[in-house]
Amino acid sequence: MTAASIAIAASGRDWALGLHRFVADHGGARVRVRVMHPEQAIEEDYDVLVIDDITSFLSAHLVHQVQRRDRKVLGVFEEPAGEQRLHALGVNAVIRADSPPDAFVQAIVDLAAQHNVDQEFAELIADLHGRSGVENRSNAGRVIAVAGAGGGVGATEVAVGVSAELARRGRRVCLVDADDVAPAVAQRLHLPLYPNLRTAMDHVQHRNGSVRDTVHAHRAGFTVLAGLPSVRDWREVRPGEAVDVIGQLAADNDVVLVNISPMVEQMMEGPRGEGRFGVARLILSAAESAVVVAGPTPIGIARLIEWHAETHRLIPEIPVHILINRLEDGRFVKGEIEQEIREVLAPASVSFAPHDPKLARATWEGTLGPAPAFRRVIETMVVRLVAATNHSSALPS
Repeated sequence: MTAASIAIAASGRDWALGLHRFVADHGGARVRVRVMHPEQAIEEDYDVLVIDDITSFLSAHLVHQVQRRDRKVLGVFEEPAGEQRLHALGVNAVIRADSPPDAFVQAIVDLAAQHNVDQEFAELIADLHGRSGVENRSNAGRVIAVAGAGGGVGATEVAVGVSAELARRGRRVCLVDADDVAPAVAQRLHLPLYPNLRTAMDHVQHRNGSVRDTVHAHRAGFTVLAGLPSVRDWREVRPGEAVDVIGQLAADNDVVLVNISPMVEQMMEGPRGEGRFGVARLILSAAESAVVVAGPTPIGIARLIEWHAETHRLIPEIPVHILINRLEDGRFVKGEIEQEIREVLAPASVSFAPHDPKLARATWEGTLGPAPAFRRVIETMVVRLVAATNHSSALPS
């Protein structure tokens, strides 16, 4: 019989090193990979993921994605609250962090021998009704990521404009500021900074309130979940919990538009190998389409290509709509830019928004602003977004 293969999520607790040494000396299982970020947990080949309750990227979405691939999740906890959180996230089994290594191995072997019976039964029922699991979730809202290829290109303005246009078309829209580098949506719209995303995460984690109570209504017809007041606050945020919040918002809205950081590369830091920008990576992995805003310069296009290189593994199939913002040059320059983009990338669409000084004044006033040329570009992009997003969100409700 083949030994069970283990993926160990990076941990600073003693159990991780003890388990690794035990299986190396005594067998019974083998460590296949040390998981440093959520993409590894989904992409690597193994039988059981062993993960702490305090791991930054642990979320219901991650557990669901792992289990969909017929792998199991063994959650490790120290306190009763951690055990409760693991059960709420849907892990297959839990174990105390101070359990001996042979107890870990036995739990892993037992899990590896099991089949995801509940999932198989659900799929059988779905087949009997002639509907797939995805179609059963057709009422869940669509999740669209909006990012800038570099800072200061106007991604927040585009996210606000798309939200307003979707609302004008009768959609229930929530705009979420999940930018962990420069959160600015609430400031842009002159909305309160509290409650915010951190408040919503606390409600989800501790089950002490509703995510619906944390959003602000905007007079343009959409709601806003403010970002964190300071970039320093992101040090205390688990990316998986932010994604869980967005999953709950998707159950209440037709569209959840998420403004994310322009920086998505994995940067390791801390003793447990946790990295920055995990929120952006997780949201891109869960989104069903993305809007990327870039500047109309050679540097802007270079940053767009770099952004694509860093994210193509996360978004290999979803439609990506590119908007070149604040263009002041003529049709010839526009054609050259689009040709260069399409030679390197394969976007669902490429749009160009003109520079409009009225938008700067609107920013100071906290209004959407009288910028008809900009709005026409946004209207066209929304038509393309609606046409391209015909399947339900990848986030669990």
